[in-house]
Amino acid sequence: MLPTNSEGQPQVEIVRALYRHEWTEPGQMRWIEVRELSADEWDEAIAAHRDIYRFTRGLDGFPSFAWGDLRNAREELLRQLREQPRPNEWMPQIIEYRIINYSTALKLYHEYVTAQVNRTGDDNLKAQVAAAFSRVYDRSFGYRIIYSMRNAFQHGVRGLVSLRMTARLAEGSNARPESEASAYLEKDVFAASRANAAVRRDVRESDEEIELFQLGEDAFAEVQALHACLSPLLHPAAPIAARLLVQYIAELSGERPHFHEYVRGLPTRGILGTTSLDRNGFDYVARQAGKRVDYEEGAPTDALAALPTYPSSASPD
Repeated sequence: MLPTNSEGQPQVEIVRALYRHEWTEPGQMRWIEVRELSADEWDEAIAAHRDIYRFTRGLDGFPSFAWGDLRNAREELLRQLREQPRPNEWMPQIIEYRIINYSTALKLYHEYVTAQVNRTGDDNLKAQVAAAFSRVYDRSFGYRIIYSMRNAFQHGVRGLVSLRMTARLAEGSNARPESEASAYLEKDVFAASRANAAVRRDVRESDEEIELFQLGEDAFAEVQALHACLSPLLHPAAPIAARLLVQYIAELSGERPHFHEYVRGLPTRGILGTTSLDRNGFDYVARQAGKRVDYEEGAPTDALAALPTYPSSASPD
């Protein structure tokens, strides 16, 4: 029942508090209220979470997920080569689709970051960001190729990718096969497409075969470095938010803080909401303070600087 006043009308008081939790036994958790928060403390903490999540969950993480998808499609192809007489017939289309997706993600990242910067109205920032993208584009052949493939696909060009696959018994073993898979750019097809003219010229003049898995990895390394350069410019509030939240982490002796809003007198049934950091957010905040987070399951990946972790159908080693 809700508390009522002298006239029998519901009368509630909203409490905002810092919480921690402990596991009483496997599968059972107990919430422990540490202290109530002032209105200012609450507002600042909630705003800090928003700033952290704008950083760790923003669209600027798309290249990471797209490259992770392509990498995992390759791993699935390798698994099928090891374990099946032949890979599924749709695997080449999956690989091609993942490459299109990855190329599109690089373009989306560029457009998203540019749009974010344009909204600031800061001409100096616009120039810095444009120069950073230009340096990557000029420096990295892998980035230019992957970035430009979207345009060729967009205009209906197919047959840009050819797969070469092998499976053989590992040296000294008659039981465990090894598998290899490569995705090569069909240079003549790409050169005849409507992709960027300068990139098509680079492809025509290249004497070597162009292996797209390796170039994709090279492009991702460039995006990692680019994001490390741009993130302080694009998300200046995130480090400030981290410094605020790390104070609560320290208050809980290194535990992840939880912020509960509930009706006074009804701490369980009357809960209105809970705000806390997910593992990536907690890891980011800890690293900003020069700390390291350890998990029994392994450290969480940073979606903006490393590959996401996906469930895998690959056989265990």
